[in-house]
Formats: sequence, C-alpha cells, structure tokens
Amino acid sequence: MQDSKEMLFEVDKNKCLKCGICVKDCAFGALGVGKDQTPVMKQPQNCMLCQHCFAICPSGAVTFDGIRPEEALEVESADIPTAQQMENWMKVRRSMRSFKDEDVDRALIEKLLKLLANSPTGCNARGLTFNCYPDRNAMNKFRKSFIKVLEEHRDGSKLLPRWLAAPAIKLRNGTGDMFFRGATGMLIVSCDETKTGVATPLEDVVIACSNFEHLANANGISTCWCGFLKLVQNEVPELLEKIVGIRRSTPFYAILFGKGSTKYTRGVERGRYAEIKINS
Repeated sequence: MQDSKEMLFEVDKNKCLKCGICVKDCAFGALGVGKDQTPVMKQPQNCMLCQHCFAICPSGAVTFDGIRPEEALEVESADIPTAQQMENWMKVRRSMRSFKDEDVDRALIEKLLKLLANSPTGCNARGLTFNCYPDRNAMNKFRKSFIKVLEEHRDGSKLLPRWLAAPAIKLRNGTGDMFFRGATGMLIVSCDETKTGVATPLEDVVIACSNFEHLANANGISTCWCGFLKLVQNEVPELLEKIVGIRRSTPFYAILFGKGSTKYTRGVERGRYAEIKINS
C-alpha cells in the first residue's frame, strides 16, 4: 500500500520540464529524481507538507493533496501590499475596546478562519485549533459559562482576588464587561503541545492571532487582543478546560472582534520606545 504522503504528490509528465527545481528546493529530501528524470516522492516519511514543490514548479506540473496548479493564486498576479501600505498599517492599527451591538457577517468570519490555515507554524507542525464565537448569541453563552466557572471556583473555598471578583460581579449583573469589552465575537487560538512535531506551540498561536488581526482589520472588522482571558486562566486554571475543552497546559490566546464604535483620526509614532541594537 502506498504511503498517504506519497499519494499527495502527483506530476503531469506532459508538463514537467525535468528541471529538478522542486527536488532541489525540498529541504528535507522527500523528493528525488525518477528513472525518466521526473520528480518522485522517494522519502514520503520526510515530507513536511510544506507544498514548496507545488509552489515552485514553473510549468505547473505538480498537483499536491488534490490541489491543481490552476486552482492556486499566481504570485505575479497577486495584489500584494506595497512597502508603504505595510508601513501605514503598522502605524494606524488600533486595539478596539468599544464595539457596536451588531454581529459581523458570518460568511466573512468563516472565510477568514479558512485563510488562517496558511499561518506559518514551527516545523510546519500544524497543531493549531481555532475556537470561534462568531456572534452575540455565542458570546453571551460564553460569558455565562465564564461566570459559572468563576462562581464554582469561588464556591470551592478558593477566594478570587478583588481585581477579578469585582468586574466578574459587574459582568454577571450586566453593568460592565471589562473582560470582553462588549465584543460581539471572539477567536481562541490554541496549539496542541502534545502533537508529534510541535516545537513552538505558543509562538504558533501568537502568529495565527496576529494574522487574524490583519485579515479582520483589512475587512473592516475591529479587534482587540484579550489579555484578560489569559490573566483569568492563570488564576482559575480550569476555566477553558471546562468551557472549551482546552487543557490547562495548552498554550492559547484570544482575539476579540466586532464592529468598532470608535473611529481614530490618525496613526501613532512609537519608534522612540523601541530599543534597537544593530550588531556588526
């Protein structure tokens, strides 16, 4: 029986130039040259599923995991942001802490979540899980579960610190939402640190969250990194395990999102706050 990874790699011999560029670019030696000088999957156990062979083929001869070249985005025709546009973005991006009571389009959120699969991960491990609460109904359920776990923690004779207890009471009474800022949506990104090959679980999570922020903002969706959820998890370790099923040891981070109710007029300049060391 063929290895499953070997079946992912197919070559159209009528299109193949026999240039060997895909073999040379295979960093882990999974590909080799066959008898007829066309590339073959010689060491399937070494394949990292990075799709470099698919991306680099100049004639579009490689099909990977059922994806044909004509289905992929051509680099030369891609509308890539310019250097100036990226610089502008870095200056004008803002964390939104005030949201309108309106849901974001569900289809758009689902589209962005699928795009997040392209986020890079250490050793291409792909151990990420995206738990999304896309609208007000889902968020309200999360808030109720959040309060329930805090109350169960307190009832177990584990006193909550004042910084946590006071805003929790306001959230329960509907008089304030310091934790989730009234956001109508939230994405929790976690990485299974026990999965074989996962080397950088926390870093993978942060990169994916950052990519979601970029994608969301580009589509008119405001975001805010939810540091409070991390703080509460540190105080109440069973929190996300009970609500989402994320183990206590599993790295995670959350991004709030929705339609922002605040409009900022200009970008900021923070260059003076960075400590830059150029070594020679």
